[in-house]
Amino acid sequence: MSNLIPLDDTFYRLPSRERYEHVIKLVKKGSSVWTLADTEGCLIIDLGSDKVLPIWPTEALAVAWGEKDYTGFNSLEINAVDWAAKWLPGMQGDGFSVGVAPNLAGECIVSSAEEHGADLKI
Repeated sequence: MSNLIPLDDTFYRLPSRERYEHVIKLVKKGSSVWTLADTEGCLIIDLGSDKVLPIWPTEALAVAWGEKDYTGFNSLEINAVDWAAKWLPGMQGDGFSVGVAPNLAGECIVSSAEEHGADLKI
């Protein structure tokens, strides 16, 4: 797969594992991740046993995903250094998981912040 992510729904049609691996590869190269936030804070999806912060590799994908169900939310950029050094340790302490690049049906790889951080190690 190329380093360019299409802005249409092609990326969403990739299998969850491919989307996950693509995001890991980009973050390792220093690319930011994007999530959704409102005035109260970041979007956390409650899956019962997991509280999940969804992230995407581009602002356009994050915004497109949130348009239907999360209209009050805006995109939030998190640079790769802060993601690995601040966000993941904080999320681990809070017991939050990471949902990497959910597709439009909400399907994605969900991992603990600790597991996600381990995947980012070179």
